[in-house]
Amino acid sequence: MLRSHHVCSIYVALALAACGGDDGNNLPADAGVDARLEGFDEPDDHCPGSPHCATAGDGVLHVGAGKRIFTPTLAETFTDENMNGEYDEGEAYVDADADGKFDAYWLFGGGRAANAVQTDLEARAVAFRQGDTTAAIVYLDAIGLLGGDIDTIRNDARLASLGVDHVIVGSTHAHDAVDTIGLWGPRALVTGYNPEFNARVQTAAVEAIQDAVAALTPAHLAIATTLVLNEPGNPQSRTDRWNQDIRDPKIFDPTMTLARFVRADDPNMTIATVVNWADHPEASAFGDDNLKISSHFVHWLRVLVEDGIPAGTYTNPPNAEIPGVGGITVYVQGALGGQIGSIRSTAPLDFDGVPMTDHSDGHLYERVLGTNLARLALETMASSSESVSELPLSYRTARFHALVQNTGFQAAFIIGLLAPHDLVGYDPEQPVSPGNEPWIPLRSTYLQVGPFALITSPGELHPELWVGGFDGSWSWGWPMLDTTLPNAPDLADAPAAPHLRDIMLANPGVEYPILAGLAQDYVGYIVPAYNYVLHPSSPYIDEAEGEHYEETYSLGPLVEQHVHHPLLDLAAWRP
Repeated sequence: MLRSHHVCSIYVALALAACGGDDGNNLPADAGVDARLEGFDEPDDHCPGSPHCATAGDGVLHVGAGKRIFTPTLAETFTDENMNGEYDEGEAYVDADADGKFDAYWLFGGGRAANAVQTDLEARAVAFRQGDTTAAIVYLDAIGLLGGDIDTIRNDARLASLGVDHVIVGSTHAHDAVDTIGLWGPRALVTGYNPEFNARVQTAAVEAIQDAVAALTPAHLAIATTLVLNEPGNPQSRTDRWNQDIRDPKIFDPTMTLARFVRADDPNMTIATVVNWADHPEASAFGDDNLKISSHFVHWLRVLVEDGIPAGTYTNPPNAEIPGVGGITVYVQGALGGQIGSIRSTAPLDFDGVPMTDHSDGHLYERVLGTNLARLALETMASSSESVSELPLSYRTARFHALVQNTGFQAAFIIGLLAPHDLVGYDPEQPVSPGNEPWIPLRSTYLQVGPFALITSPGELHPELWVGGFDGSWSWGWPMLDTTLPNAPDLADAPAAPHLRDIMLANPGVEYPILAGLAQDYVGYIVPAYNYVLHPSSPYIDEAEGEHYEETYSLGPLVEQHVHHPLLDLAAWRP
């Protein structure tokens, strides 16, 4: 995600409000904190095999899908009199409830009050049942969701009554969705968090899962992958027709995985298609018409995979209709840390086959990108899907903790700016400072369905922590390093293999691993330690020279150790 000037001012104010400081160079003192806050000994649940999910039954996999819209009704809008794309004090607004306040829905970036709706915001869910095990995945069109709201969804009594053992809750990271975190209100130190709206999000998530469970039916899997490259099959052709990485080292995963679950009695009838790719949904947030609620390219990708692409969409071949696959498409966000995105010198081919270099109409840009992605997805599924009928279902999930060293994050929690989230492992009656800093409880889940497996990451994981690639094998023709930049990374200090994707592939039967980003929580960027640099005098407020914005929006220098290492352990754990 990109920072706006409004977010910068929030961080300055929050850091001044925080007690103590941290230069990021010293480990915190013990202060009596239980060291087992770091990592975990055993998963706290796994299925099948636990008492509540003892067996796989007859081994038949059942799959269902559901979706619900949670777009708000915009009763109060404003007139952007100075045309700066933000609401400023004194600008005229509609006071629909006559309470003397502008009751806006705030979008990412700060001061961006929603004035219209471009595309709906949705909760989309897929549920799996085999024997005694029932698990569900729901992804929401949101910038992110914190643990308190996620726990409300996971612990909803309606899901327990349906026998749902475990729920994975993730966010697409849509920048033109309503602020569900709290950082982007009308001005610094005023929250954008709206409890009533987040309750609406929670209800949509639960109801989408309910619909998915109600629709459970025996299923098979048709699965395919493709590399989203400029020239299919040419790994040196770069990726700027789609997206790119703007932080060194240039390492990222352009794989699009397409897990299409079909009825066992009719392989032409789709139940759900899980699409995984890594990309920031953000272009319209930075275009000229930036005050509209939108789910960005994700909307067009999902709808067109389901409904198909009409004839005449493209003036260049192929111009014929491309049939959709039906069912419900669930977009699962990938490893997009390090600014994996589509608005920085990228140029998808527009409907005339011409590179779209003008990004001013961000909504058109999103539609072009989403349509191209849908075409690639449909062509890939039609040409190279592998059919699988033996689909053992399993999951394991673990709770762990991470130290919050970012002074801005500390203060944001303390003053109630952010959405609800527990903090532990410190004395809240004493000043927050090194040695008495809060720990944040987190969770990750590994879920496997036959050859398809995912692991959740509670934030924006830097892709090299997913794939490795320090030998240049995941750079796709981009120069990996600009060594003239200040604070350039030293690859000699990079983490050694095996990397998370490698460990996923070592699980029996796994052929199609994916990273499910921004799931089970949201803690900003998960930056690798070898390339973690803070500003020497104003850490977390200003970024260090070079390419080090993401550190300002991370938990602190121990984020790889505390957040990512437990994922490695979870992927490697066996019942």
